[in-house]
Amino acid sequence: MTFSATEAAFEGFRVVRRKPTALIWWAALYFLLSVASLAAMGANADAWIEFVRISEQMEQTPAGQPPSQEEFMALFNAMFGAIASFAWLLPVQLVVTSVLTAAIARAVTRPGESAFGYMRLSMDEVRVFVVTLVLAIVLFAVWCAAILGVGVLMAIAFSIGEGWAGLLVLVGIVAAVGLMIWLMVRWSLAVPITVAEKRMAFFDSFAVTKGRFWGLLGMAILAGIMAIVIGLLSTVVVAPLTMMSGVSMFGGMSGDDPTAMLEAYRTFNPWMLVTALVNAVVYGLTVGVVYAPFAAAYRDIKGVSATG
Repeated sequence: MTFSATEAAFEGFRVVRRKPTALIWWAALYFLLSVASLAAMGANADAWIEFVRISEQMEQTPAGQPPSQEEFMALFNAMFGAIASFAWLLPVQLVVTSVLTAAIARAVTRPGESAFGYMRLSMDEVRVFVVTLVLAIVLFAVWCAAILGVGVLMAIAFSIGEGWAGLLVLVGIVAAVGLMIWLMVRWSLAVPITVAEKRMAFFDSFAVTKGRFWGLLGMAILAGIMAIVIGLLSTVVVAPLTMMSGVSMFGGMSGDDPTAMLEAYRTFNPWMLVTALVNAVVYGLTVGVVYAPFAAAYRDIKGVSATG
């Protein structure tokens, strides 16, 4: 089969059209995660309210008078307590992400396994989790190294003191961003390969994507644009529901009282659940639109037939 970036970019919509119930399953999983997050926020609202209260007190410190060490420690402790209340959600989020990405890859490469919206708790998901985690760590390390390189170029530019030396920094920034984009595109088929071939594929994506960088990048950009459009259109429904829940979509930027907003989480009102449900459907569609094209790209590049 011939790989077409444009055709592959719309694979997410094809998956949902072929199996609409898959979207319901994906949304249900994300809705459960959202409910858990709301419950955690409500149960630990006091910690967040304390953090907001101390932050507001520090903002009222007279100009030129730095906050005391005791105030800094109180702010740090409050922030740590608030963040710690959500720490358990991070591994849960990683598991949910692994389940969803594996399900989407399975929907494209093995569409016959459509039960439960293609979702499983199997070795496929374990392999996807490991591959995703390892590649994320590697990419983060590369990004840190790139930032360090840019910092060295900045030091050199300052030491030279010439106007043209600033170009070194600009070149370094462009190179760092370009390197990250190149790596993400070249590694973009790791999850589809892992699911389709039932093995951990850490570097196999480089061979599959060789010579197809620009096509895959264009496909990713097109899928990203469609995801943005979905997000913008969804605000027509989500914005009124969010307002009914008593929580501003723009948080403190809107001038609302953050303490009152946190109290809204404590009450766990029905409008929040409705908002979370709508957001879950939007999220389910979005992840399908974003991730399915990469599985389609693998299928088409390798010329393999989708199997059950």
